Amino acid sequence: MGRVWAVSFGESERIELERIMMDEDERTAMDFVRRVIYPQVKEAEKPGACFQDVDKPVDGIGREVNRHKRLGTFD
Repeated sequence: MGRVWAVSFGESERIELERIMMDEDERTAMDFVRRVIYPQVKEAEKPGACFQDVDKPVDGIGREVNRHKRLGTFD
């Protein structure tokens, strides 16, 4: 199974993405990928980055952890 990557961005980036999609603006879409998405992917590849690989085993924990906790859940 391949890695699972998550990208998050704020409200202004979400609005920008909506505008890009509505306008079907390919140049701005590529700029968005370069400025917003790609830097986050590269940052996540660095050793010790949070949520780098959600399928790797977690060492040094006193309980079994199969996956990182999903943010926003209160189960």
